[in-house]
Amino acid sequence: MAENYLFIGGAGFIGSSIIRQMLQQENHPNITVLELPHADISRLKECDVNLVHGTLDDTDLIEQTIIDRRITSIVHLVSAMTPGSSYEDYLTELRTVVRPTIRLLELCSSHHVRLVFFSSCAVYGESEDGKPFRETDRLKPISYYGLSKQIIEANIRFEHRINGLQYLIFRPSNPYGIGQNMHAKQGIVAVAIGKLLNRQPITIWGDGSAVRDYIYIDDLALAVTKILRSCAINEAINIGSGEGLSVKDILGHLSDVATEPVRTQNAPSRKSDVTSVVLCNDRMLRIAPIRLTSTRSGIRTFYESVKTNHD
Repeated sequence: MAENYLFIGGAGFIGSSIIRQMLQQENHPNITVLELPHADISRLKECDVNLVHGTLDDTDLIEQTIIDRRITSIVHLVSAMTPGSSYEDYLTELRTVVRPTIRLLELCSSHHVRLVFFSSCAVYGESEDGKPFRETDRLKPISYYGLSKQIIEANIRFEHRINGLQYLIFRPSNPYGIGQNMHAKQGIVAVAIGKLLNRQPITIWGDGSAVRDYIYIDDLALAVTKILRSCAINEAINIGSGEGLSVKDILGHLSDVATEPVRTQNAPSRKSDVTSVVLCNDRMLRIAPIRLTSTRSGIRTFYESVKTNHD
């Protein structure tokens, strides 16, 4: 019997990549996507999905969709924040995302729907010993973005304790690859390629030594798809490469594969930027053993695809 999924915010970079991967699987689930009325759904073209227009706050609409489509799992990908978001952005997020999500948790419990929440590696905060973060590590975010994710995670566990909510929490690192917005405020790989092809300098916040965990989007989508089809339940799972690379390392890989010269400009580091975030991916690979794409290979594929369309 095929499962029925509702993706809330599924037309974005991560959601659409997972949906395409899921639809390639044998006995793939039926997928419904809830998106804003004027959302860009171009990433979902040629995807066999049901589209519903609404917001996370449309509780009645979501409940009716659960009933009509016999939804068994809801994948929550909604967030309007980035790691550099301000306190004012955080207050807006509390009103438009966090509070509606708490109501959604109760809805999932009452209808026996599994909740799959996309959190972030930002919940971990600053690494004290330089070791990769494990899912059992204490959460100490230093950005409002990470704090908002931590609050939702805490509410998910609370709902699980009192009402038996079934859940999975994914903590992705820094995904990159084909389909990513190259003009956004985050995503160094995509933004750098966009700047490069437009002959513009790439802004480096700080001295370029900040270390992050980067995962190719196809790897993320495949790992998530396999985990969703496994028996994993009621736990948090890191989705990352397990490898730490600095901004300088990323630009070095890009310089190796690009035909254009890489030009940079420096800007002061931001308080919300941690020095190092690398994820231990042992749990991910145990549940979903996949071969990860090397960063150099992933950047090459991404760059060549974008360049072909740009030229």
